[in-house]
Amino acid sequence: MRYHYSSSFLGVVLTARVAFSKRSWPYLAAIAVPWLLCAGQRCVTRLADLAAHPRSLSGYYRFLSDGKWRLTLFWRALFEVIVRTFPTPTLTLVLDDTLVPKWGRHIFGTGTYFDHVARPRPGYIWGHNWVVLAVVVGLGPTASVALPFWVRLYRRKGDCRPGEFRTRHELAQEALDAVRSWYAGAILLLADGAYNVASLVTPARALEIHLVSRLRSNAVLRDLEVPGRRPGRPGRPRKWGHRLGSLPGLARVPGAFTPAEVALYGRRVTLRLREFAAYSPALGRAIKVVITRDPTRPTRVAYLMSTDVTLPAVALVEAYARRWTVEQLFAVAKTHLGFDSAEVRKPRAVARHAALTLALITWTEVWWRRVRPQAQVRSFATKLGALRTHAITEAIFASGPRTRRARRNAEALAGLFRTATSAA
Repeated sequence: MRYHYSSSFLGVVLTARVAFSKRSWPYLAAIAVPWLLCAGQRCVTRLADLAAHPRSLSGYYRFLSDGKWRLTLFWRALFEVIVRTFPTPTLTLVLDDTLVPKWGRHIFGTGTYFDHVARPRPGYIWGHNWVVLAVVVGLGPTASVALPFWVRLYRRKGDCRPGEFRTRHELAQEALDAVRSWYAGAILLLADGAYNVASLVTPARALEIHLVSRLRSNAVLRDLEVPGRRPGRPGRPRKWGHRLGSLPGLARVPGAFTPAEVALYGRRVTLRLREFAAYSPALGRAIKVVITRDPTRPTRVAYLMSTDVTLPAVALVEAYARRWTVEQLFAVAKTHLGFDSAEVRKPRAVARHAALTLALITWTEVWWRRVRPQAQVRSFATKLGALRTHAITEAIFASGPRTRRARRNAEALAGLFRTATSAA
């Protein structure tokens, strides 16, 4: 069977048409649905066999490695369709990187990286390190999802030619520069502690982008007020205020905390919060610090910060909780769409496979929002299953008589296909 687009999903994918040439575009339109419907390994041969674009197999291989399409325009098209579909007064971005294990020494961009969350124990892996930027959108009173629109491959300095090396922070800065050129409103960036450094915070603030992140427990903080020099006392004027106590010490002062109800991970809980403004010498600016304690688990303490000193404590905690959506995004990309099982080796093919995999997540979420705007919060697996059912029903119904019985039979067969591929 060859799969065909429904008009609803085609309208979403067409938003990226500007990034492709006249000859390259039909290949994307042909493999997007098979990519989503395919159960198991998504190799080019299988996608070409299921595609509706009758071309040679070599043409599908060349689409990823040598096809004419521009990633910058592709990313902007993804960003714009997200902003149009999920309007919000403050654009919330989430930044993180993920490791993808690979096998083979001739795959472009691979290297040795330490995986802190590997199971059964942390250790080194051979693979890719991808830096991803996504938009966090709300799907209900407490639920959120991350929609990716930008991805870049981080490569070790020893693997780059002179002038090519970029740190993860520099790659993120380039992405933020592009986002600011596309979007003029307020932007809030969520990231973990690895990106809470001056090399990213300083350019982000120059772009009027505030950061919400985690603080290290040994972070050095100082009072915002700088005392003046005592009369008649020699020495240069003070540069910073008095040093504040350690964060663990500040967290042990019970009278400084107040209870507050916050929305975390899909439910509302009560935490004890302590907030204050301080100067961070490492970042070179004033920051808002919030210490959280869980009344039900006294040993659970978190140290959060924001470069926006006017951000309320509850809003800061809820914003950082939405950072977890990027971890869910990585799980979806690897579990449902084959992000970690690509059979590509050339430089452009490696980058374009990652971009298409993440774009399919965004397109699926946008499609679901357009066809079911009032639907309750559902998992990505449910949305992908609905899209599979819709595509199979349309393909079977279009190839036979247009009767009600034919429609019911097509829906029944599509339901069987959805059940058979629910774990893929």
